[in-house]
Amino acid sequence: MTQQDDYGQGTAAGQPARTDEPAPTDGPALTEPAPLLQPTPLPSPYLDAGGAIPQAYLAPPRPGQPRYGTPAAYRPGLRPSGAGQPPGQQGYRQPGYGRPANASGGFGLQSRRDPAIAGPWERLAASILDWLIIFTTSVLVFLSPLLQLWRDWQAIVSRYPNLYSPEAQAAIGSISRDPATEHTVLYWFLGMFGIALAYYWVQHAAWGATIGKRVLGTRVVTAADRAPIGVRAAGLRAGAFLVGPAVYLLLASPLGYLGGLLWLGDTGVSLFNSRVQTLHDKLAGTIVVRQRWLDQQARSARPW
Repeated sequence: MTQQDDYGQGTAAGQPARTDEPAPTDGPALTEPAPLLQPTPLPSPYLDAGGAIPQAYLAPPRPGQPRYGTPAAYRPGLRPSGAGQPPGQQGYRQPGYGRPANASGGFGLQSRRDPAIAGPWERLAASILDWLIIFTTSVLVFLSPLLQLWRDWQAIVSRYPNLYSPEAQAAIGSISRDPATEHTVLYWFLGMFGIALAYYWVQHAAWGATIGKRVLGTRVVTAADRAPIGVRAAGLRAGAFLVGPAVYLLLASPLGYLGGLLWLGDTGVSLFNSRVQTLHDKLAGTIVVRQRWLDQQARSARPW
């Protein structure tokens, strides 16, 4: 004997109706997804008035660290800056943030130097070339008396192979104390420094560069606006530059040693300032720059 259930299907007597089968429907099953819970936006002190950030972007707080949105005044590790300033101008910064790179000996002069300014090695190489030209010119001007000194020296060398012997030293001293020799050397040195003065003065006043500076691609300009220097500045610079070597070579010790120290100090001071200025540069108000920088400035100033 069978019984019919609610759906018209029969079941055996005494057996319960099957409930594990899905109920039949007239069409495909339609299910709607459960509504998602939208997080309540939280106000943010970093946004405009009324702005907010979703809760989903908040990271869980970590021990010892402030929550997102905590005002800066209550954050650990921050300290106020601008002590003594009016309210509204004080801020907060990390300790050491914004400190200049050279505040505690971080970077040297090389990193602070303007790339347009010529370096010490460029100035030294140009000076060596200039002095070679000056020396050669002075030798050609005083060639006849200098050749006579050379013949006297060759006679001593050929007669006394040992130049440290008493006889050789006596002969060398005799030639050195000869008035003709003293006059020749004195006039030669004076002529050399006269040539050097004209060499530096005329070329710097006319073109801003000597032959050596042209080879190295440098030029002398004013320190104030980097304009061409005039006749007065060129003469003052040349005279101040030649004082040290002239005193060193023309005067006897101890004044000669003072001239050597002045010569060394004039050149050495350029190693301790960012504009590589020597003493004669500071006196004349000049600096030495690279010619390619001046060319770039001239091209940028041209109209299209």
